[in-house]
Amino acid sequence: MHKRRTMLGRMLHAFEQVKLLHDVAEKIDSIKASVNEITENKMKLTNVFQQEGESSSAREDEERVLLLHKRRRNVEEHDVVGFVRESKAVIQLLKEETSQSNVVSIIGMGGLGKTTLARKVYNGDEVKSYFKCRAWVYVSNEYRVKELLLGLIKCLMPNAENDNGKKKKGKKQKGREKPGDLSNLDIDELKLMVQNFLTKKRYLVVLDDLWKTQDWDEVQDAFPNDNNGSKILITSRLKEVESHTSPYPPYYLQFLGDDESWELFSKNVFRGEECPSDIENLGKQMIKSCGGLPLSIVVLAGLMANKRKSHREWCRVVGHVNWYLTQDESQVKDIVLKLSYDNLPTRLKPCFLYFGIYPEDFEIGVRSLLQKWVAEGFIQQTGTRNAEDVAEDYLYELIDGSLVQASRVNFNGDVKACRIHDLLRDLCISESKEDNLFEVCTNNNILERSKPRRLAIQCGMHRYVSSSNNDHSCVRSLFCLYP
Repeated sequence: MHKRRTMLGRMLHAFEQVKLLHDVAEKIDSIKASVNEITENKMKLTNVFQQEGESSSAREDEERVLLLHKRRRNVEEHDVVGFVRESKAVIQLLKEETSQSNVVSIIGMGGLGKTTLARKVYNGDEVKSYFKCRAWVYVSNEYRVKELLLGLIKCLMPNAENDNGKKKKGKKQKGREKPGDLSNLDIDELKLMVQNFLTKKRYLVVLDDLWKTQDWDEVQDAFPNDNNGSKILITSRLKEVESHTSPYPPYYLQFLGDDESWELFSKNVFRGEECPSDIENLGKQMIKSCGGLPLSIVVLAGLMANKRKSHREWCRVVGHVNWYLTQDESQVKDIVLKLSYDNLPTRLKPCFLYFGIYPEDFEIGVRSLLQKWVAEGFIQQTGTRNAEDVAEDYLYELIDGSLVQASRVNFNGDVKACRIHDLLRDLCISESKEDNLFEVCTNNNILERSKPRRLAIQCGMHRYVSSSNNDHSCVRSLFCLYP
């Protein structure tokens, strides 16, 4: 009897063990199924996130490309806004028949838009049809007569080469050398070349930003006066230049009134869209600090165009302007330009300041500029993108902010050359000196006892070396922009 109980107990115990193992096996299978389900869901979610990430990245790239194209479209807009009344007055002066003088002057302080007005007149259909021969040269404060003449001939040479085709074969006329030979000619030969080409033609020559009366004396005999309506249009900040070059009164460019200032500002900020009513008064309050100076208005507009059109954001900028007015006793234009520089993204500041190494009115090749930015280490981490492509984006941001001007654009809308306004160049030089980014040595500014990291020599090298007591051990980049 006892044996039967023991055997029954063993059988029951075995059965319980089998049942326990079966339950454990079922739980293991259930856990495996759950794990497999979790793994499958994870893979599905990962694919979804990757697709969303790729889609987001694609959207970001698309937005960047659209923004870049928008900037390029803005660059391609060659028609100058405004100056309708002013351009009509200057054109009338250019078309006046007179035998006493063939010089017309536009006079006004820096930043008033003298070059902009002259460019609008120069490119107008009425002037193009009246003057069959036209040329434009920048003079600047660091003017050299040979460089001016070479620039003038470069502008005229396409016409000169076409005119050469009419000459008989075998007859080589003086002053008709190919552009590659021009640098070997002396000043008198270059003047004769200009005279030969302009004689008997009704021409318009623009001398932009003439500073000194002696500059005109050195070059004026290159322009023949055949009493045929030819004109020389001079822009200058100095009234004495005008009175020295012509007995006739100049066209004085005035500051903009409140309505004109707001029109210029709003067109550059809103670009065809309506100004929100809650920020209009703030905008008008801001532009009062510009004092009617177009350059300051355009630069301020470039700053505001890239900010949110919100009452809070614009209040903050108004506060900054007011703070500058209380802290700085310099002129209003300097305050507005400084504010625009201070509000630049950190990555753009060294690129903008770099423009100060170039001489006044210097036309800067874009490709060379972008390569220099990359070599100097100004371009931040680019990931898989080419560093020069990122540098190009930086340049278009500066152009879009009205801090840099596009001077040459090809048929695709790509900027091939650019330049910077003299007042903004002055800002670049002063800020760079404070940050020890670079210093500029010119004929009017020979450096003494400085230790710049980057040095731009814009005078004869022999003059800098003979008069400088500087320690050159800190110089990492040297730019010699004049022989």
